Amino acid sequence: MFATSGDILNMSLAIGFIVLVIFLCILIFYAILILRDVTKVVDDVAEIVEKVHKTIVEPLRAIDYVIDKAKPYIDTVLDRRAKGKKKK
Repeated sequence: MFATSGDILNMSLAIGFIVLVIFLCILIFYAILILRDVTKVVDDVAEIVEKVHKTIVEPLRAIDYVIDKAKPYIDTVLDRRAKGKKKK
């Protein structure tokens, strides 16, 4: 089977290559599992960010809009009160 030392070298290289390929397959498998878990975490974070946006940011924008629209009327009322107090 092994006629020369070159045959032994070639056989050991082939076995080493096979072992390397097996370890690389295992590494790729675990990398896929880790990336799948990371994808789940990113999806959960995106869902939480969306909930925060809906419960905090959108109401704050609505309040800001109402304040911007009501500010001229409030300023007018305050100016009239200030003028009324100056006359007395």
